[in-house]
Amino acid sequence: MSKNEDELEEYRVKVREWIRNNVPEEISAKGDMAPPEVLREWQRKIYEAGYLGVSWPKEYGGWGENPIKEIIVREEFAKAGVPYATVGLGVSVVGPAIILNGTEEQKKKYIRRILTAEDIWCQGFSEPQAGSDLAGIKTKAEDKGDHFLVNGQKIWSSYAHLANYCLLLTRTGDVSERHKGLTMLIVDMKSEGIRISPIKQITGRSEFNTLYFNNVKVPKENVVGKVGEGWKVAMSTLNYERLNIGTILFTVERLIRELSINNEQLFNTAEDIIALKSFYKRILERLKKGYIAGPEAAVIKLVASEAIQRVYENAMSNAGIEGLVMEREPGFRPEIAYGLLASRAITIAGGTSEILRNLLGEVVLGLPKG
Repeated sequence: MSKNEDELEEYRVKVREWIRNNVPEEISAKGDMAPPEVLREWQRKIYEAGYLGVSWPKEYGGWGENPIKEIIVREEFAKAGVPYATVGLGVSVVGPAIILNGTEEQKKKYIRRILTAEDIWCQGFSEPQAGSDLAGIKTKAEDKGDHFLVNGQKIWSSYAHLANYCLLLTRTGDVSERHKGLTMLIVDMKSEGIRISPIKQITGRSEFNTLYFNNVKVPKENVVGKVGEGWKVAMSTLNYERLNIGTILFTVERLIRELSINNEQLFNTAEDIIALKSFYKRILERLKKGYIAGPEAAVIKLVASEAIQRVYENAMSNAGIEGLVMEREPGFRPEIAYGLLASRAITIAGGTSEILRNLLGEVVLGLPKG
């Protein structure tokens, strides 16, 4: 092992020990089913210990460390089955988008508060008629001089009912312009004209929401990137979301080990995870040199999301009638039943498996567009 590898391994051990010694009882018992305020306090504790925003710039509230250390932290939390910044999309999606594309003022105003969970963020991308085809969105942001006037509808907005802010993809050009007519905005969720409607999920929870915008005023300084370049911002956002979702490969590995699973039936899945971990390490080496994740993130997300569904399906088939029990007392969450239901969304979030296969076919293999 090189000196650098030794240091990273020592860091990994340190993170593992910190998790073991600091997880609150309620977090340990309920995981991401714990009340939002408990999860926010837990996120602040992780940040204050130096394990959140590990690679984010120091001048905006991060710790300025090696990007590989950030991934090590995510790995260890996933392996331990402990939630990591699970309230809102600030850490996983919005923070990287603002760091890469935002103004100095935006970075100074929002980044640290994302890490401390003082602000909770949601994302407004998909629409009822534009989910997989994101370039087909119709939510309009009309230029009114010193502000935009937003009208439209978004759907599947996670944590919007808790959020202070929304990273909103809007159309500032004509629909015929597709990718070229989009602009990314930061919207204060307390703005007049916003209505939130929760969506009941098969898990019994309502983390997803429909958002309605009726003449919502958004100041010009809230543009992320440039007017008309919202697609570029959206793609950088989605790549980070996919890479973060991809860390579930460590959850898959833990589940195969801990749950009553027939490993023989999951032999191919286990092999996929071994190969994916090697690929993941290659991405980390490139991140260390300043590389920004691209199509590789789609590969990680595609394989890991489908693998976790297979694991839960296998576990449920071996669990017997007990596996069907969803709730025995308030707060009770059986790992298998809830996990099986929740995993259905993983192949949709961050781009459906079908869209990712098309993306990889076009961008990596050079195949013609369908």
